Amino acid sequence: MPKRNQPSRAPDDGRGGTVTPFLAGVGIDSLPEAAKVASPPLPPVAVAALVVLLDLVAIGGAGLLADAIIGSAGARHAAMTGLVAGLAVAFGGALGAYDHAALHRAAPQRARALQGLAAALVVLVMVGVTLGAQQRIDPAWLGATALLAAFSLLAGRTAVAALLRQDGSRSAQRAVILGAGPQATRLTQQMKAEGGSGLRLLGLIDDRNPRIGGEAPPGGLRRLGGMAQLSSMIRAGQVEVVVLALPWSAEDRIAAVVEELSGYPVEIRLAPDLLADRLPAGGRPTGPVLLRARPISGLGAAVKVVEDYTMAILALAIAAVPMLLIALAIRLDSPGPIFFRQPRTGFNDRSFDVLKFRTMYAHAADYNVDRQVQEGDPRVTAVGAILRKTSLDELPQLFNILKGDMSFVGPRPHAPGTRAAGRRFDEVVANYAARHQVKPGLTGLAQVRGWRGPTNTEEQIIRRVESDLEYIERWSPWLDIQIIFRTLLAVACMRNAL
Repeated sequence: MPKRNQPSRAPDDGRGGTVTPFLAGVGIDSLPEAAKVASPPLPPVAVAALVVLLDLVAIGGAGLLADAIIGSAGARHAAMTGLVAGLAVAFGGALGAYDHAALHRAAPQRARALQGLAAALVVLVMVGVTLGAQQRIDPAWLGATALLAAFSLLAGRTAVAALLRQDGSRSAQRAVILGAGPQATRLTQQMKAEGGSGLRLLGLIDDRNPRIGGEAPPGGLRRLGGMAQLSSMIRAGQVEVVVLALPWSAEDRIAAVVEELSGYPVEIRLAPDLLADRLPAGGRPTGPVLLRARPISGLGAAVKVVEDYTMAILALAIAAVPMLLIALAIRLDSPGPIFFRQPRTGFNDRSFDVLKFRTMYAHAADYNVDRQVQEGDPRVTAVGAILRKTSLDELPQLFNILKGDMSFVGPRPHAPGTRAAGRRFDEVVANYAARHQVKPGLTGLAQVRGWRGPTNTEEQIIRRVESDLEYIERWSPWLDIQIIFRTLLAVACMRNAL
């Protein structure tokens, strides 16, 4: 199985074309009715953000209440409370306190939230000791804050789990079980009996017999079809989790399914094997094992959303006047619209219109990217040449970020028909679609490494996709900050821009 950060070339069919994966998409009309009517859940990022807010209020209120009871140093204790609340959320996030599955179970989320609080209090004490007597922490206030915050977190997280576990909760992620044998039946019955999985089961996918409907299996779930139907459901945003109910001995089959799903923004779990019942006590898996998480999910997704909107608004505030001047220059330079819209492929292979300043003569606009812009291209206007050289033509994409089509940092969006050495990108790189697991970005890791501008060779697109997949694997807020600063440096030096 090739590593996801090492794009492989698409296999050739011997006739100049490429082999079509068995998960090739089919039309939305082929979706099973059960999947079409499934209402969209509350996004996990929204659930995580609400719980983060609840924790901040709980800990902040505990610190302020403790200060009111003890009555010693209001301003100083308020600052300490803010530090504890922020650190508790950060540590809790690192411990998985805001993971979607954990939020549906009271015990795990209470334990992780309390661990985060304990770590934050330890850091506060260490800071107090380091700063000395001037910043001495009142033991009575610290003890009262710890007790009140712990009680608030326990009560709040218990309530959260109860609300999320209610039947029909909109917070449950939509899931399908892949497999239609005894393993799938047992898993369905077990999940329905136990509850609290955070999943809403839509039905069964049979990778070997893609029939739809018919007599329901003993587990009671509908048959939704095969891999083609699963592909369509994922692309339509109908499925967030795929649970593999296959024998663990079927390693090749499991590997093939995981590899084929690697380019889709879904979480993949492997259910315990039926043979697990024969394992000794303590050796039995308690639930599906996570094989692959959705990229940038949970608390990370909430951080990413805040980062995107904050950076876009800040950038627009700084660039508002320059953008007005650029618009005026384009209008005076050549007739035609100020902005240029072009279809691009975004998150989950969905098409959207990217917005740029027009840099070509209106009659020469290339909406389908039939011919990439080269240095000295006669289609480019005088003002357009400057904009492309400085990458200022990309500034209107800040509106794409605010609209939700793009992120500030991520793989750059490509036009569907773009080619490298005469071949479409998805023909050159077999797992090219894997870069669409996250929103496209205004800038990305590939760009700061110099892989920007026209793609004249297959090597150029292969290296770009390698960097894109590496970004998805390694994502963190710190990586985004590094890329933003390196982008500013690259723009200042005008490297690899046309």
